[in-house]
Amino acid sequence: MLTIVMRSIWPIFLGILFISLGNGLQGTLSSWRADYEGFSVITTGLVMSGYFLGAFASSMLSPAQIKKTGQIRTYAAYASIASTAILIQILFIEPPVWFISRFLSGFCVAGIMIIVEGWLNSISSNENRGQLFSIHMVVVWGGLAMGQGLFVVDNPAGVSLFLLASILLSVSLIPILLTEIKAPDTEIQESLGIKALWKSSPSGVITLGVSGLASAGFFGVGTIYAIKSGLSVSETALFMTLFIGFGAASQWPLGWLSDKIDRRKVILLCCLVVTSICVLLSLFEFSKTVFLVLNGLIGAFTLPLYSLGVAQTNDRLKPSQMVSASGTIIFVYSLFAALGPFSMSYFINLFDEFGFLLYLAGVHVLIAIIVFGMMFITDDVDESDQANFQVMAQRPSVVGMEVIAEEALESQLDSD
Repeated sequence: MLTIVMRSIWPIFLGILFISLGNGLQGTLSSWRADYEGFSVITTGLVMSGYFLGAFASSMLSPAQIKKTGQIRTYAAYASIASTAILIQILFIEPPVWFISRFLSGFCVAGIMIIVEGWLNSISSNENRGQLFSIHMVVVWGGLAMGQGLFVVDNPAGVSLFLLASILLSVSLIPILLTEIKAPDTEIQESLGIKALWKSSPSGVITLGVSGLASAGFFGVGTIYAIKSGLSVSETALFMTLFIGFGAASQWPLGWLSDKIDRRKVILLCCLVVTSICVLLSLFEFSKTVFLVLNGLIGAFTLPLYSLGVAQTNDRLKPSQMVSASGTIIFVYSLFAALGPFSMSYFINLFDEFGFLLYLAGVHVLIAIIVFGMMFITDDVDESDQANFQVMAQRPSVVGMEVIAEEALESQLDSD
């Protein structure tokens, strides 16, 4: 059954691969080039925050737009706008223009992800939805990681890489526009309020929200840290690739572990590892190979925190509430993520590369303190009552929430 479905929807995955490649390349390139063009660290942080502000705005506005104009036309418009936004960065090397460009990129890419997930949700069944969503995540994470490798294709001080990123986004239109997949009907999801979500799981909300400060901060100005640490262009590309690649690879084993024990213990483990590595990097000098691996390990224990936070939250929700909670989760994550690049750049501006490590350690210590405190206030959920862990990209997913909700509902019915 899955094979038959894949034969019909492979154009969707091919299109999203090109989107992820171009998006991954543009993010790293924009941050590196901003430093090269003489933007201050604070200015670069503000510019890169535009992407996450755009994603936040898209989560609020795109569902209505998709309902009005349809999936395929909206996808085409968003991909065209995102491709054009990259070219604008070549023509006008000014911080306000770049901020608008990054805002448009975030808005359009987030909107495209909403469209793609709607397609996957309409085409899949209860039996294969989890598998399709997992494939989707592999394509997204893989594209982002490979996009970093494209950073070494040409000199980032020129225009070729901007053109390449724009081409990749434009090419993503081809498989989508030629597909015979019927666009699904779109429904705007209702949201479970912040107060209700916080009351259900303070630990989960804090984890998925505050972790956005770290992950979005890294995606926004991680290249600045690499530059200040003395890495070359190729080494910076490897630095970003390892962070994302390790973060993607660790999602499954950490998720499996969190299904077996109190998820909060796994969250604390992640925070402890990241903080310890930050301390090591700040106290000792390492070879570039060890330096790159250690920073990759930071990604391995930072990026899964979002998925763990979502799972921790879902454990405390009824299956009927999980999908409706996705809107509020979008709001919480996007709010913190928008602050990530700016707040991290502020620390880097004050303390150079040590500020990057201090910031990451501080964010993870904050998560650990709150989660550890909540362990004495709220009880753990029995393993049989836990929703199954799902790997999620650094953006909330209604499809992922529906997968979890359906599995939780089936489990509940079986127990009854």
